[in-house]
Order: sequence, then structure tokens, then C-alpha cells
Amino acid sequence: MARSRPGALRANQSPDPRTRETPQPVRIHGLSAHTSLAIHRVEDESGTYFLSPGATASALRRYRKFVTTPGRGTLYPRASACPACPGCGLDDVRHARDVLAETLRLLPPRARAELGRAVAELDRRYLLRTLPAPRSGPGPWWHRRLAEGAEGW
Repeated sequence: MARSRPGALRANQSPDPRTRETPQPVRIHGLSAHTSLAIHRVEDESGTYFLSPGATASALRRYRKFVTTPGRGTLYPRASACPACPGCGLDDVRHARDVLAETLRLLPPRARAELGRAVAELDRRYLLRTLPAPRSGPGPWWHRRLAEGAEGW
């Protein structure tokens, strides 16, 4: 009886279920390649709906854009028109900050420190450009800022 060659046997096997098609890691502006890769791994392994691949980069970009808005006036976070989907949810800068908080929680120490420094600088600007909401409920501090159209006074 003729034997099959090893290459032919491997060709007939089904693909390894542990391997899957994932997007290549993208370098996040302002962060090292090491931290960008760690973020990519966290997003890929998290399995949560709002922390999909690329979500942290989008959230960081959205948060940076909000706090660096030209001018010296007060900024008011605005609720998203469609908060249920992950892409539209980032229209609300508070949701973008939630994504960054979740990423920070899941990162290894070195990457957490680097991303934490970047987010801390943006947090400082957020506090300077927004007003506290006097009747805000429980939640993270970035949700307790006066939002556009809020009845806080």
C-alpha cells in the first residue's frame, strides 16, 4: 500500500482553530510600538463588544480631539445619537474615556503606565475645559461634568 507524503497529509487537514484572521496591529499615534502591540492584544483577546480591534486608537483620537478644541471656552460633552453601536458610541467623549479606562484596566504594567501618562494629560485638559455637574449621579468622574443640554443648574 502506498503511503501519502507528509505535505499531502498536512494539506488535507483543516486549519488550526486557534488561528484566526485578525487585523495587523497599527501603531497608535503618540505611543510606542510595544504599547500599541499590547493594546492590540488586549483588544483582540477581550471579547467585549466595545473593545474591538482599533477601539482604543479611535477613543484616544476622539478624546484628544475634544480636549484640544481650539479656543478657551468651556466644552460640553454631547451624548451620542446612537450609543448602542461601538463606532457611534465614540461620538460621546465620555464613552471614549470609558473605552480608555477599560483598556487601562486590562493592559500589562509597562503599557498601562505609558497609556496612563497620555490619558492623564488629556484628563487634565478635560477638567480645565469642562464644568462640574452639581446634580450628577454615581459613575466615573468624567461622567460628572456638565453635558450639553443637561439640567444641572
